[in-house]
Amino acid sequence: MTQGQCPSCGAPVEFTAGSALVVVCSYCQTVVAKKGLNLEAHGKIGAIVDTDSPLRLGMEGRHERVGYKLVGHLQKDHGAGPWDEWYVEFDDGRTGWLSESEGAFHLTFEAGLEQGLKLDDAYPGQRLRLRNRPYVVEERGHGRVVSAAGQLPSDVDPEQDSYYVDATGPKGAFVTLDFGTRTQDPEVFLGQRLKLEQLGIPLDQMRPRVRKVSLQQARCPQCNGALELRAPDQTRRVACPYCGALLDASQGKLAFLQLLEKPEYPPLIPLGAKGQLDGVEWICIGFMVRSCTVEGTRYPWEEYLLFHKGRGFTWLMQSNGHWVFLKPIDAGDVSLVPQVAAHYEGRRYKAFQSVSTVTEAVLGEFYWEVRAGEMAQAVEYVAPPYSVNEDSTSNEVTFTHGEYLLPAAIQQAFQLKEPLPPPQGVAPSQPNPHTSASAWKWAGIWAVVLVVLSVFFNARAANELVLDTTVKLEPEAVSGQPSAMHFSEPFEIHKRGNVRADMSAQYLSNDWLGVQGDLVNQDTGEVTSFYGELSSYSGRDDEGVWSEGERNQTEYLSAVDPGTYVLRTTAAFAAGGGLQQVAGRSYRVALTSDEPRGSWFFCALVLLLVGPLLSFTRSSGFESTRWNESNLGK
Repeated sequence: MTQGQCPSCGAPVEFTAGSALVVVCSYCQTVVAKKGLNLEAHGKIGAIVDTDSPLRLGMEGRHERVGYKLVGHLQKDHGAGPWDEWYVEFDDGRTGWLSESEGAFHLTFEAGLEQGLKLDDAYPGQRLRLRNRPYVVEERGHGRVVSAAGQLPSDVDPEQDSYYVDATGPKGAFVTLDFGTRTQDPEVFLGQRLKLEQLGIPLDQMRPRVRKVSLQQARCPQCNGALELRAPDQTRRVACPYCGALLDASQGKLAFLQLLEKPEYPPLIPLGAKGQLDGVEWICIGFMVRSCTVEGTRYPWEEYLLFHKGRGFTWLMQSNGHWVFLKPIDAGDVSLVPQVAAHYEGRRYKAFQSVSTVTEAVLGEFYWEVRAGEMAQAVEYVAPPYSVNEDSTSNEVTFTHGEYLLPAAIQQAFQLKEPLPPPQGVAPSQPNPHTSASAWKWAGIWAVVLVVLSVFFNARAANELVLDTTVKLEPEAVSGQPSAMHFSEPFEIHKRGNVRADMSAQYLSNDWLGVQGDLVNQDTGEVTSFYGELSSYSGRDDEGVWSEGERNQTEYLSAVDPGTYVLRTTAAFAAGGGLQQVAGRSYRVALTSDEPRGSWFFCALVLLLVGPLLSFTRSSGFESTRWNESNLGK
């Protein structure tokens, strides 16, 4: 520990952190540096301003079972309000930086220089590999130290503008590249994104959140309209709903920036409305109208900024009556083949569209320097009902994960009195209501049931040959008359069921033969009839040899009762030819009892396919309508 007096005001100062080279005098804000055994004054630095940070100097916590202490505090600014960075000293001698931005915390440790990497080469969306880990550049910016407190590892120059690049990797990995004045090889600070509860600091030791009271009930400096800000500690821009003035809120008071055109219509979700989504209550604090122009046609949509103290910011997007709930995600968690596909949490998203967007109108509060006319490039990847969305500018890229919601879900969540517009057309991430997967699944299940039933009934069937007779026609037989009639010997059918009748006439040649069969129950007199027509024709013409007709035919008699039967057959044939000229012509009839008919199985199978095929047709039509609007996935 080094103790002494401030060279500027004489107040006591001390160095308790072994790695600290400068300390900021808490009385006069002089930066005091150690030079051997002496202390030197290196100018003054601004005093820390109140922010929404729950942390304070001297606070202690634990990370990965190692204790640490916040020994230094920097505030940096690039013109849109300060952000906080804390110098951390661990019990094991390590030092690091804990930074805050929009409610997120990043703990990083110095990892040396990255030689050869230029600031201009580290553009948003670029994929880097540092220290054997993949990263995606999310932001490229600059800032200077505007205020400081406590002990720091190096001198502080409030006049120096320092350039940096922030990138994210899988599972919360985070890296900051500090390029200093832009021209030097960057210092690498590796670490991870942490939630507040992961800092290992008891909640009762957290600093009460500072509220910018002056902004909670502020008035527009342009029209004097009363403005109630819902997130004053994190708001950077405010768009007055009365006069359309865009106001800067980064300095703790509202300052006029420019006059905007007011939206053509009021937001469907009023500013200040509260709604339950994803298990928490959100408040709507901002409203934007954005658009893109494709082949001369303007396509607008609405975006609603939602805020929750614990969860931060998220979005609802509405386009043509379709709603998407958008959650911010780290770029490093998305595996991307640009404008082809994205992979996130084990799911593949197909590229749908890439458009240049413009912000047309804004209302309410925003956590960044929003402005009318702001341009960005938007790429959407879809795996309905989900989507991955990439928005990029020259200095920043952000990713969101979307989930499609029905208007009824929004209506109920925010208890809206006015009905929301019905959806029109097909949205990129809208789930297909005609998906055929379920229909095919059930068709497959019932097909298996049919096969089991078919096997069961075939196994139980008697398949008994009860009659096999050959009938010879006499030369004097007359077609369809008693002379062409024949009666079989009586036979028994032992089991109720189908009866298959097989008819054949193998000696037919350029002639036909009809067989009328009547199955007569000798006990009841009941008659069950069938008819078959056999034929065989052949010849030769200019095209060669031809033949037609069938000498065999099968008919089924349904549900014949058990009993004693006689088969009566009557032949029909062409008068004056064929059979009357040749004696001894014959035909054969065989009857098989209790043989299941396979046609019912095939008919049932065809009927089972009707539903899935109909679903498939409607599903394909829906997908065609969706992808007709794509400029990437066709």
